Amino acid sequence: MLPFRWIALILVLILSGCTTAPPYLENREGLSAKERWALQKTANQAISKWQIKGKLSVKAGKKGETSTLRWSYADTVQNIQLYGPLGGGRVIVDVEPGQAILKDSKGRFIEGINAEEVLYERLGWHVPFDELAWWSRGLPDVDSTGVEIDEDGLLKRLHHGIWEVEYLEYSRVDSFLLPRRLEIISQPGKLKTYDRKGNYIGDQLRLIVIISRWNDIVEG
Repeated sequence: MLPFRWIALILVLILSGCTTAPPYLENREGLSAKERWALQKTANQAISKWQIKGKLSVKAGKKGETSTLRWSYADTVQNIQLYGPLGGGRVIVDVEPGQAILKDSKGRFIEGINAEEVLYERLGWHVPFDELAWWSRGLPDVDSTGVEIDEDGLLKRLHHGIWEVEYLEYSRVDSFLLPRRLEIISQPGKLKTYDRKGNYIGDQLRLIVIISRWNDIVEG
């Protein structure tokens, strides 16, 4: 049976809804890592809309590229913008469930079922944005395994298919603790990568996501 203090915290969190000062961060003292993780999940799962600004770096073998990332997410509808070498100038991807449309700086369009597919076709890099919608909030998605939390009740590491995700840094954003820097690595031999000329460059992909700013976070 859950202790009374834990039940009280859950009730307060639920009743507080979208108020400007929920008690999530202010009432963590004295809780176990497991209890803090439960609060962390409850709070961050409520985030349904956001805008992210940051950097996305990818590397396979000796080849790597970095791009500025702007990413808006609203109830499964996404707008992903990449600027710089990774994007080959500027790449915009609009995503709805089951459909993704990429437009590059030369006016070319590519259609597919998700952002990872169209970005791979245009740029040659695999970036699992559907899963990253969970990982960027410090949450495992439904197919994650090997979930590890740290002593503060924050997600530390998880596995998803061929991917291993490690959380390197968190930051406080309003009333939330959200990832600032995470590393995503594919298992060796599971993902072959080629450059834009078709030359093989490696069988392991490493991605670094650095989130410099969260904007317009909406709960509910």
